Amino acid sequence: MMRGLTVNLGPSACLEIDGIRVAVVSGKKQLLDRELLRMVGIHTEQMRIVVVKSSNHFRADFQPHASAILVAKAAGSMAADPGDLPWTRLPATIRRRP
Repeated sequence: MMRGLTVNLGPSACLEIDGIRVAVVSGKKQLLDRELLRMVGIHTEQMRIVVVKSSNHFRADFQPHASAILVAKAAGSMAADPGDLPWTRLPATIRRRP
């Protein structure tokens, strides 16, 4: 996504917990592509399931290689689905419900 960009994630490691590999980094960055996992030794093309904590940026590099992408909604400062926000001044002509 950001070809050639250098980022500083600080001390980083791959932890293995009960056979599950977890990438941990000190810096706060979006998971832009699979290189950020490869740098700690996780090669997603060898995995059956990959879980990322990222809002949307991962899609450009992950989606072409994934058989499916599932999005989990979680509580937090920003809703995963803007439809879940309590809009109070949005005109009815803009609202769209399935």
